[in-house]
Amino acid sequence: MNYLAHLALSYPYEGLVVGNFIGDHIRNKDLAAYSNDIQAGVTMHRSIDSFTDKHPVTIELRQLLFATHRHLARVLIDVFYDHFLAKHFSACYDMPLSLFIANVQPLLQKHESVLPHTAQRYLAGMVSQDWLAKYQTQEGIAHILQKMANRSGLTELADGAKSLAAHYDILQDGFVRFYPDLQQHCDAFKKKAT
Repeated sequence: MNYLAHLALSYPYEGLVVGNFIGDHIRNKDLAAYSNDIQAGVTMHRSIDSFTDKHPVTIELRQLLFATHRHLARVLIDVFYDHFLAKHFSACYDMPLSLFIANVQPLLQKHESVLPHTAQRYLAGMVSQDWLAKYQTQEGIAHILQKMANRSGLTELADGAKSLAAHYDILQDGFVRFYPDLQQHCDAFKKKAT
């Protein structure tokens, strides 16, 4: 999953939200510097990634994209899942995406001083360029994939928007089948962690 899902799945628990946000920016050896609840959020982030990667629907959708995108299919599915979450956010969480963004970005900014440097940069970009709202449209996804391609040097990522358009209904159906399972997985995790 990409940023939107990680944040939504851990909300409203501050430590879990912060830990989920920094999950890709922190090494195990640096975890001890963080509070227990942020550490739990990092663990939750990794649990979400593992659950997502192993889920039969994710595997099925990666196979759909593999011929065109090879190893980048995994990255693209994560971004596409965030697109469909943004599109169906109020059905999944009983609040509009705009309200969620208005709540979660200040929460992260409140903890900015403890974020790893790379996560601070991501947060600044996320807020200033309104990434989470951009996930709602195919044009926004194309923009985000282009930025990811420029940043990573993996220029083929930019072509992912064409595959989203070409397989839109299949990918959306996959998200609808997959996401409730992930929510259930995270609800069980949150019960243990909070």
